[in-house]
Amino acid sequence: MRLAVLLISILAVECALVAQPADYPHPIDEQAARKNMLAHPDPVYPPIAKAARVQGPVEIAVVIDHTGKVSSERVLSGPAMLQQAALDAVRKWTFKPFRLNGAPTTVSAVFEFPFQIDKPGEGPTKEQTEAAQAWFPVSNKCRNALQANNADDSLSFCKQALDFASKAGDKNSSDQLGLMLSHQYYGHALILSGRPDEALAEENRAIDESKKCLTDTDEEYAMPFFWRAMAEARLGQADATLADLKTAEETQRRAIVHLPEMKKTYSQDLASILKTHARLLDQVGRPEEAAKLRDEANSL
Repeated sequence: MRLAVLLISILAVECALVAQPADYPHPIDEQAARKNMLAHPDPVYPPIAKAARVQGPVEIAVVIDHTGKVSSERVLSGPAMLQQAALDAVRKWTFKPFRLNGAPTTVSAVFEFPFQIDKPGEGPTKEQTEAAQAWFPVSNKCRNALQANNADDSLSFCKQALDFASKAGDKNSSDQLGLMLSHQYYGHALILSGRPDEALAEENRAIDESKKCLTDTDEEYAMPFFWRAMAEARLGQADATLADLKTAEETQRRAIVHLPEMKKTYSQDLASILKTHARLLDQVGRPEEAAKLRDEANSL
């Protein structure tokens, strides 16, 4: 008898466990989920992805608990450079609680995040996109070689970066900036290699490109003028050299005013330009002007 009672009790517990509903999320479609949205900040387009012209939809599977908070999320598809931006956005979302048969319930849905730079039919070709993406790693190698004053490596890597930037084109500001920097870097490399005539031509191209995507309050606008001045100095063009250095300095000063949070970094760059300018003024017999520039450099 006691055994029968025990068996009945075990069976009752097992039946109760079988009957207990599993706490699985109830699937709903994206449109239905969006109707309950309270806070839904859009993802921030990663600048590096935008500059590389990486675009396309990212799909995120999201579980929303019975209180309306996102409890989990995972990437289903989409370009790798854009996935984290979508995840960061969805983690900040909140919803009104979803109800099933009148009771708050956990739901799941798939959301699509469209990352789009170009209008349909106006985007770059596949070859241009691949070239823009290839530009970044090679450009980094170019800059590292320039910083190390390695003439051979900088000439090789900076020329490769320029070739990629040229293939990517300059239809938008990101492409234009990449092309401007590539001409500037290659010009710098040519100076290191003792080829100032070719360097001057590259810096002229950099300045032309900079006028398409920058203003004279942008720090980047200053640098092709500085490097053109370095090429002109090696060619013995004193007046042109001093004029370009002055333009570079004035641009740096405006950039500091325009972005005061970058004052420390921009001031260091300005001090370097001022000291270079001062040395050249000494060489052409203008020591008083040189002294003023050194005083300004030392005050930064």
